[in-house]
Amino acid sequence: MSWARKAAILVAAVALLSACQVRPLYAPSSQGTGMAGPQAVLAAIAIDPPQTRGEQTFRNALSFLLHGGREPAAPRYDLIYRLTIRSQEIAIERDTGTPNAYQLSGSVSFLVKDIGTGQEVFGANVTAVDSYTRSSQNFANIRARRDAEERLTRVLAELAQARLAAYFATH
Repeated sequence: MSWARKAAILVAAVALLSACQVRPLYAPSSQGTGMAGPQAVLAAIAIDPPQTRGEQTFRNALSFLLHGGREPAAPRYDLIYRLTIRSQEIAIERDTGTPNAYQLSGSVSFLVKDIGTGQEVFGANVTAVDSYTRSSQNFANIRARRDAEERLTRVLAELAQARLAAYFATH
């Protein structure tokens, strides 16, 4: 390949890359609206109250990620969510035939509504998995499942926050 052809390809590549727009997710808004970017919108999202222990863990984790665990002073949006967690046996003891490891599959569907208009703004679904092992002690089994549920709901909250941040950074 000749030197001139390599230079032409390099110039074309630079021209294509210069058309790309890359900026940090939490950078100030480029529209000049005076907003501080998506973090200002995320801080104005009220989260519906929980009904179960798993929902409480999810809500607490998401609330901490969105607005430091405090309730928004002037909420503009309301987040409605539905959490489902399923348990599945993934390992069985050879001698006794009893399950000794479980996998938890979690899913959160959420919808963000504008409080002022009632209009649906954004909706998504996130999923994650976690696992835990059983022992011969009953309390240890209860605690292992609860810990796995808490880890799972925290991951789901992180995924939901990332989806929300990505949406509000581009809209």
